[in-house]
Amino acid sequence: MSPVELSSAYIRKLNHPLKEIRERTLQLLVTKLRLGWELEDELGGTRELLEALLAWFHVQEPSLQREALELLLTVVKTKAGSYIAKEFNIDKILLTLNKIKPKLVPNAIDVFDDIVETLNFMYTVDSQVNVNIPHLNLTPETSSASNGSSSSYYNIGLNKMSSNGTPDLNEDLDTYKTEKCHPDGVNILLLPWVDLSPSDFKTIVLIGDSLKVLKSTRRCCRFIRDVFLRDFPVEIFLNRPVIIKTLLAICDGQSGGHPGEALHTLLCITQSLHTRFSTLFSLDLVSQPFKVSDDKESNDDINAELEQFAGNFSQPVDDALVTLRQLPVPVYALDAAQTVLTIMTRSVVLVDSNDDNGVIDMNDFNTGLCLVESLIELLLRCVSETFWVQDHSSKIHRDIAHKACMVMRMLGELMTKFKASCNRDPERSHHRVAWLRTVSCGERLLNWTRNSALAPTSIIVALQAALIDPALELLYPTLAKKLAAVIFNSKSLVDQEYKSKYRELNKLFVSMDYAVQFMKQKESSRISKNILTCIKNSIPILYLNVGDNYLKDIAEILMRKSKDLDLCDSDWSIARSIALNLMAHSLEWVQVSFYKMLSEMVKSVLMGEDEYQSENEKCLTLICDVGILTEICCHGLSSEKVGSSASEIVLYVLRGRLVLSAGCWWRLLASLLPVLPLLHVYAAHDTQLGKAICKSLEPDIVECMGIPNAEMIAGLIRLLFVNCAPVQLDAAYALCRQLDDERFLPPRDSLRSDVILNALRRLEVQDFNIDQSSSPSKNPQTAGLLQIIEVLKQDLVLNETLEYTAQGHSRPALEPSLRRSTLQQLAVMMRQQELHETFLQSDGLNLVVSLLRLSLMVDDYLAFPECAISCVSVLNSICFVSRHNLVKISDLPLLLIRVILVFPANDSSVLTCAQLLALLAWAGFALQELDASRRRVPALPLNVIQRTSLPFTANSYWSTSPNTEHSSVEWLLTEDAWRSAIQVRWWWSRRGSASLLHGASPLGPEAPPPREVRLLRSASVSHSCACLLLALENATSHAQVTDALNMMQSYTYLVPASPTCATELEELPWHHTRRFLSAPPASSRDTALLISLLQFIIAYMDNIPKEDVSLSWIKTSFIGSDAVIISLLSRDRLYPHQTVQEDIELIQLRIHIVKVLLRCVLLVEQQGDFSCCRMESLLKILLSCLERIDLKNFHTLGYLNELIRCIRYATHSRYCDLSEETVIQSLKIMTHALSGCASGAGRKGRASRRDALLALLALLRRAELARVPPQRWSESWEGAALRAALSAAGAGGAGGAGGAGLRGAALHVLAALAHHAPLHTQILQHIEKEALCQYAIEMFSRPGEANLVRAAAAALLTTLTSRTSSHTQTLEHDILRSMEEGYFLEDCMNILVEFLNDKDYKSYLEPNVPLSVLERGSELEVRAQKSNEINLSPLLPFQKPPPTGDLVVAVADVIHNITIYKTAPVKAWNEQGLYRVLFRCAARGGGAARRVRGAACGALAAAAAHKCVRASLAATKDCLYNLLVTLTPVNEEDTDVDCIYARAQALHLLAALLSERAACDTVWWELKKNNLMLFHLLLQALESDDHELQEAAMHCLTQLARSLSHNKCNDKSKDQSHVDFFNDFPSPQAREADDRLCAGDSARNDCQPEYIVEEFCKIMMNMYQDLTDKKKCLSSQDETWSLVCSCLCSLQRASGRARAYCVHRRFPRALVGALQSLRDALSLRGKPVDVIKNADHEPTLNTLNWVLTLITCSMFECPHAKDLFAEDLALSLIRLWPWCMMTESLRDSLMSLLVTFTNDCSRAWSSMCSCVGGRSLLNEVCSLVNREASRPRPTSLLQRALRILRHCAPHQHCRTIIIKNDILSRMNKVSGRRGCAPDEWCRLGEALSRHAEGAAALLAGARAAPARLLPALAHAAHHQRLAFLQSPDLLDLLSSSLLTGDTSEIVSAARAVWALAANNHRAKLVLRSAGMPVAVQSSLHRLQKNASDEATKRAIQLLTYTQTVLQAT
Repeated sequence: MSPVELSSAYIRKLNHPLKEIRERTLQLLVTKLRLGWELEDELGGTRELLEALLAWFHVQEPSLQREALELLLTVVKTKAGSYIAKEFNIDKILLTLNKIKPKLVPNAIDVFDDIVETLNFMYTVDSQVNVNIPHLNLTPETSSASNGSSSSYYNIGLNKMSSNGTPDLNEDLDTYKTEKCHPDGVNILLLPWVDLSPSDFKTIVLIGDSLKVLKSTRRCCRFIRDVFLRDFPVEIFLNRPVIIKTLLAICDGQSGGHPGEALHTLLCITQSLHTRFSTLFSLDLVSQPFKVSDDKESNDDINAELEQFAGNFSQPVDDALVTLRQLPVPVYALDAAQTVLTIMTRSVVLVDSNDDNGVIDMNDFNTGLCLVESLIELLLRCVSETFWVQDHSSKIHRDIAHKACMVMRMLGELMTKFKASCNRDPERSHHRVAWLRTVSCGERLLNWTRNSALAPTSIIVALQAALIDPALELLYPTLAKKLAAVIFNSKSLVDQEYKSKYRELNKLFVSMDYAVQFMKQKESSRISKNILTCIKNSIPILYLNVGDNYLKDIAEILMRKSKDLDLCDSDWSIARSIALNLMAHSLEWVQVSFYKMLSEMVKSVLMGEDEYQSENEKCLTLICDVGILTEICCHGLSSEKVGSSASEIVLYVLRGRLVLSAGCWWRLLASLLPVLPLLHVYAAHDTQLGKAICKSLEPDIVECMGIPNAEMIAGLIRLLFVNCAPVQLDAAYALCRQLDDERFLPPRDSLRSDVILNALRRLEVQDFNIDQSSSPSKNPQTAGLLQIIEVLKQDLVLNETLEYTAQGHSRPALEPSLRRSTLQQLAVMMRQQELHETFLQSDGLNLVVSLLRLSLMVDDYLAFPECAISCVSVLNSICFVSRHNLVKISDLPLLLIRVILVFPANDSSVLTCAQLLALLAWAGFALQELDASRRRVPALPLNVIQRTSLPFTANSYWSTSPNTEHSSVEWLLTEDAWRSAIQVRWWWSRRGSASLLHGASPLGPEAPPPREVRLLRSASVSHSCACLLLALENATSHAQVTDALNMMQSYTYLVPASPTCATELEELPWHHTRRFLSAPPASSRDTALLISLLQFIIAYMDNIPKEDVSLSWIKTSFIGSDAVIISLLSRDRLYPHQTVQEDIELIQLRIHIVKVLLRCVLLVEQQGDFSCCRMESLLKILLSCLERIDLKNFHTLGYLNELIRCIRYATHSRYCDLSEETVIQSLKIMTHALSGCASGAGRKGRASRRDALLALLALLRRAELARVPPQRWSESWEGAALRAALSAAGAGGAGGAGGAGLRGAALHVLAALAHHAPLHTQILQHIEKEALCQYAIEMFSRPGEANLVRAAAAALLTTLTSRTSSHTQTLEHDILRSMEEGYFLEDCMNILVEFLNDKDYKSYLEPNVPLSVLERGSELEVRAQKSNEINLSPLLPFQKPPPTGDLVVAVADVIHNITIYKTAPVKAWNEQGLYRVLFRCAARGGGAARRVRGAACGALAAAAAHKCVRASLAATKDCLYNLLVTLTPVNEEDTDVDCIYARAQALHLLAALLSERAACDTVWWELKKNNLMLFHLLLQALESDDHELQEAAMHCLTQLARSLSHNKCNDKSKDQSHVDFFNDFPSPQAREADDRLCAGDSARNDCQPEYIVEEFCKIMMNMYQDLTDKKKCLSSQDETWSLVCSCLCSLQRASGRARAYCVHRRFPRALVGALQSLRDALSLRGKPVDVIKNADHEPTLNTLNWVLTLITCSMFECPHAKDLFAEDLALSLIRLWPWCMMTESLRDSLMSLLVTFTNDCSRAWSSMCSCVGGRSLLNEVCSLVNREASRPRPTSLLQRALRILRHCAPHQHCRTIIIKNDILSRMNKVSGRRGCAPDEWCRLGEALSRHAEGAAALLAGARAAPARLLPALAHAAHHQRLAFLQSPDLLDLLSSSLLTGDTSEIVSAARAVWALAANNHRAKLVLRSAGMPVAVQSSLHRLQKNASDEATKRAIQLLTYTQTVLQAT
């Protein structure tokens, strides 16, 4: 095989479906390559190999990953591999590799990275894109250590400068590059570096110094919590970790102070870090850091106050290496956790030693637990779980891993100590709660490290002990499931014995649940079939000593009540499996009791009363099973304990034939027959059962029982081997009686039983020949065997039963001696087991048995001499393999007995026969096993081996019952913890939670131990809180109350983990706390107690679900009508002689009250059960408190922050509906607070400023909604407040509280103020720009700005572009010029394109210092101390986030406003692609898709007014399709404002685009093809209550209906396919069963539409009627009514089904009624000219116009509607005629109506002639024609009027009126003028000439008839022949037309000539004299030359016929 073929073979095997072959092939390939084998450079094989290797990782868990990747790397580096990789597209290969990366094991990562690097290199080399050199960011500062020279340093590295300012290259300093933190490892290592202004840096230093002063520690900690964390970004603490380290030292007791305050401060810092993470990755808030500077250091009161705390202070200088000392976030979390765990461990240890010095109080204990939980959550957010499968190459990563293991070890030890403490003293509830909370922490940590084996043993052991605690599973099931999953899935070394025990424990718990379910069903007396499943699964609880009653209940169901359950076969199988389990149960009492009950059941059935016999027999179905009877016979009868019961059962079964019915007995016998081999071994002469067995084998009994004779003989054979001599003797005697057949040997006198017994007794036990080692030869002789079989078949024939018999001829072909020797040879060969299969396939078995039978026959004995011995030997050799076939030969046992009797002295023959008989007797139970020497031996059940004497050696099986299930309960009960868990769970399952948690203390003797009960109760939140509330009520000291509150606060943190806890807490007596909330504190101790209560309430509200009713008592106590505690906010002093420290504590009290109020405001906002008046009262109270605050007081800053924050949320509440005075007062107070908050330096005051601005924004919106005049509140914004807002809008820096959020809020406030001209002018005075528009564009275009700020700037622009003034055009020019100068539209385009690109934003932070630099911090510190010339600048990484939906919405709003400018260059913008990109944004999904779609569609709908934009959007078919896909009905859960707005704007846009042919075709094509939901949305929108959505739907539906007329076929004809689709679209409304299709004119709405167009018409007609009834004749003033009329007109015009449905609903009647109302209303006004001065804007006339249009559309191609209108329409129109002539639109509508009305409607013609007051419509039309004809330039009315007259011409009366008015002559005179409609006049003449009087009038009026009157003259020739013949002019006209006219004129002239000449000889003569034949002949010759089309051919036929007529005489 060539190398190419060899490699191809291997490559093909890589795709083999078997995993083993694939793995073996891969290993071979890799090994060959390592040994020097080279891949062939062949493209085809390389392509297959590359595909196979990429597909290798498509499975879930790919194996041999490193080998596969190494082979892939080798292939890629080859020439062919690189070519194939480029062919595949390297980007696609990289994408595939990125998808498989999570599946890789750690040892394959390095090979994977090599592959990726190689592919990237190939891509870079071959790419056409230039590789740009990255830009170097240089810092603007200069180094002070360079002797004044300007020496910038890299922003991302460091340089050491020598004395002369040049870099010293001799130093071993690398060029440090930015190292990305691996996304699969550490997500957040270092937080962004925060630049500090001098004032802020001084504040940081002062705080650090103040913390070290003992007397100022508490104040400083409170300042950090309440003020500093709100104003400053929290990463400052980690950038400069001095404060963190000081706080940790205070917590650990190393620095004195207040450890509790320090713990609380650390908790707030950690919680702020969590909040900061959400802003770090928020697409709205990410911005580039700005340099912060301030010049207010001299006025900084906060720093002055802190200087007093710190004492002597000197301004420090920030050194150059400060960035190296920053603390990584994971390290902070681990160090802090280690410190807190140390404190808590020490506290737990000191509790037992009675040393209270190191024991922390309960409040600090709760704080520490919260801090540990928060730190662990912080750690898990920073470091992902994949960190543990990475190589920890850096020192920091190794430190994180080491410290994490230390924390886990300490946590595990702490959990163990907590549990031990609780076990020693169950009254230590706080340790119990702490243990539960630390279990949750341990579970999260172990889950975090589950992929690593580094988890410490202590935490694993502690969590294992926690998992079996009953409280965890019973009270916190979710936590228990998580813990079990993480323990079992962790790679740590978890004890396997523990896992096995826990699995068994869970099984036991499941059994308990089923047992409880069974007992409930049993007690309910409503038993169903599923009770059997409960019983089956509950059997393991029998090991718990549940008592006999439970077993009796099970037995009663199985044995008594099962007959009443209507069980199927599967149910009976379950019942029998239960019975088998109980019969073979490992507990002796269960086995004995069940056997007794089963025996009693059988006895009761067989010995019961006859009248219930048939019912009782159903109970025996349970034992009518082979398995149960086998269990009884094999193990029950052999057992000493249950043997008597089993014997009774068998005895009753054997005697059952006498009492059971036939059906029951045969079922029982069918199950008994397979078990008889096991039963017969118990035959004996000295036992009742043995006698019964022997008796059952007597012939008469066998016949009575229905047992087959073969089974009787088999039973007698079995009795020959039992260990009972009398039984053997009787069996031998019975067998001899069965051999009474004279045909066979031996003779009758030789049939002696003693011969059989003596022969059998002489036997020695020998091995059975079933082992291959007994074969003499290992080479099978198959050919010889076949020859022997063929030889033996000679002289034999097959009879009808397929048995071989001897032939009848005298000379046999085979000699007897030869037959004997052949059989002997066969017997020797059959010892080779390899020949058995061939022997059986060749029918050898049948042959040997037949030879045996023939050799024992008297007649054939001489022909088969001594063949029986060889036959028996052969059968003995094959009997084990063919035992089941041999059993089917009924006479074989008797033949073997005959052989024994014939050859009793041949011991070998007797032995083989005995072995055959014994094996066949128990063939159904004979198996094959290996003995100790690995030889195959037969195996039989143990009872057979023990009770019989077999002639061969056999193993035994079933020494124990296979149905015995060995329970693990005893194993579980060996340890106290497992035993306690079982006891508690069983009691919980039986008695429920109430008995354990709420019952009395002594629960009874069977209950769990009291200690376990107390531990369980201490873990229950509801029970513990109830006890603590009781203790709170009975408390007599402040300490007791505080302890109870702290304990309840600790329990509240367990509420989220307990699923039922929140509902149970609702029922607790929370009113016990009201006495503390209603009484004001009278001392400092009362104040501290109230603060503790408020802290508990805050924790309670934070942990209880907001929708829960258990929070109602808090809401009532704080914001209810009788709330008292809120009054404490307005009291400056609570008790006399109040000290300064007590004043500070009072401020803390107020802070906590406001925190609770804030949560109450959020609560009522979510629950929705509050009143606006109470919210206004609450806001007034808060504002009054704010007004009294001293904004300069250092101690009130925290109170100020909380108060303004609460006011912010209160003003944004939906219940904040303020009065005008309240709004004005609120604006005044809040602007004053804003100006006061803005007085601080640096970042101080930012949080309060942001909240104040947001509150002001809400108040401004309230003022706008309430329409408060701005003059009343604008004075509040004069001066400082406005300057503060503008200052906040330009605030720099990046912080959690400041930065982007503050700037965005300020810009939104400026946008709200810019609505008003006076404030707009004031804003301009405080900015540097000339216009506010330029300021907004600058803020919008600022590089690196956050999306939130850019959106706010766009909102300001939206406000400015929407302003109107007297100089609107000038304003538009200024705004457009500013936008052009600021490149605003280009920025918008970039934003939209980036939004469409949808790039993923990073979810991890790049470190601000390279890790390599950070690890060398000590070295660099030493160098810095030596030289002082090392400068290290932190990196300020910034990745621009993609635009958010809110930013796109704001941009779309601006585009909407500037698009509608008259001077806007919309065409240029469209050519730039602005609107197409915006269209794609509208069709894009995403989180903010609805708002984006709504805003974008609104802007596009405004732009679609321009033809160029409309055409461009219509051509974008994919976006149009996506827009259609989004137009789906609104779900009930999505009925928010954004969703409704998006649908409405999308419908407006679609309506605007439908006027384009391209959009129309696309929309209808997609509607037909994809079955979109547009019609469903339109139907839903028309029925909705939202006015905007309803109008949009009507607009869209109108345009849809109109677009149907745009569809044309290729031949310009109208395409009806879309119309048919629209007409036949079924209605989505479900029809009711009793719907009836009726007229719909009854009182109830009983006319159900069948099609969607009928649904539309139904809704529109109802809306029309409702709106018309409101305003009557002035309905046109309502725009909605006009929209309804327009929509109805379009629908009826487009759809015939719509017109038919409207007629069906009697809509014409409503229109006639409306027309009559208008007629009456206008009649009362007098003459039209005198009344109406401006008719175009008169509402009544506009209403009349719409009604006329509706009537016209209703009659379009609808004869039935015309008939309905014909009754009353003419009367109204005659009276309305003068009014209809007043405006052009009315005249056009009236003429259109009459044209439609008179078109092919005879009733309309009659009504046109009817006179009212001497006037008729036709006379008016004729007058109009005459009037218009007399004008120099007639209008379009003339054409329509002539058309009306033409329609009426068929009516005689109408013709008379037309002729009487001399219309034809008048029109003939003016026909030459422009605009006189000569075509309509000719058509009118043609219509009139069809009648005699009309023809006469035509000839009289048209003296000089033009050629276009030829069709009319052709008709007139029929009626006015004489006039024609007497008129030379007419004859000349006909002649000239024939000679020179076109085809149509020739045809008309020929028709006239034919009419004149037909059947009139005189006429023919006149025509001949006029030269007509010549003219006809000439025309005929002329047309025959060009006879191409059908019209010419028909003209030739007519001329030929006319010529024939003229020539006839």
